[in-house]
Amino acid sequence: MSLLFEAVTHIGNKRQSNEDRYFARKQDDGSLLMAVADGVGGMPGGDKAAGLAIQAVAAAGIGEKLTPERLFQLVVNAHDSILHQAAEHSRMEGMGTTLTVAVVREDAVFWGHVGDSRLYILHAGTLRQVTTDHRFLTSMIEHGDITEEEAKNHPLRNMLDQCLGCSSLEPEQGHAVLESGDILLLCTDGLHEEVPHNAVEGILSADIPLKQKADQLLDASLNAGGRDNITFVVGEVA
Repeated sequence: MSLLFEAVTHIGNKRQSNEDRYFARKQDDGSLLMAVADGVGGMPGGDKAAGLAIQAVAAAGIGEKLTPERLFQLVVNAHDSILHQAAEHSRMEGMGTTLTVAVVREDAVFWGHVGDSRLYILHAGTLRQVTTDHRFLTSMIEHGDITEEEAKNHPLRNMLDQCLGCSSLEPEQGHAVLESGDILLLCTDGLHEEVPHNAVEGILSADIPLKQKADQLLDASLNAGGRDNITFVVGEVA
C-alpha cells in the first residue's frame, strides 16, 4: 500500500484575502503529515496566526517518527507561538486560528484538533466526521437546546469557543484504524459549510483519480457560493 495526497487552497468568491493555510508532507518513514488552519475572522492577524500554526507543524523534522504525544506538543507549540506574537505586537492582540493536524500511516491515523476545521474519514463509501466543531453552539445542539437546522441561521453560528491564541485551550486528540481505499479529508469551513455532507461523500467515493476528486471538491465549493476561503488536504490509502 501507499499514501497519496492532494492539497488545495483558494481565496473563494467573496473574500479580499486568504487567511487559510495548509501543510502536507511525506515523512522519511513513509507516513503523511498534513494540516489545515483557518485564521479567526473579524480579528487582526488571522492570516498571521494561521501561518504560525502551520510553521509549528512544519517544525517537525522530516526524519521524525511522529507520535500522538509529539503531535499534541506541536499543537501546544503553535498556541504558545501565537500568544507570544500577540504579546510582542499589540496590533495582533486577540489573533487566533483553528488547527487540524493528522499523521497518516498505511494502517492508522492520529490527529490533534482545535476549532471548527474538520477531519473526515471515508471508509467503504461512508463519510464520517471524526473531529468536533469547537463552536459555542455545539454544546447547545448536544444538549437539545437548539436543533442543527436552527443553528445554521443562528447569529452565533460561527463563534468559536476554542482556538489557538484563545484563552482556553483543550486540544482534541483521536485515532482510527485505516484500510486500503480509505480517504481522509482535512478542510476549513469554506468547504464543509458550502458543500453538503452527502455531496462530499459522493465526490470522494467516485472511481476517479484523487486529483480529480480534489478539483471537484473545489468546484463544488465555488459553485455553492464560495463565501469563504477554501482549503483542504485529501489523502488516500492506495
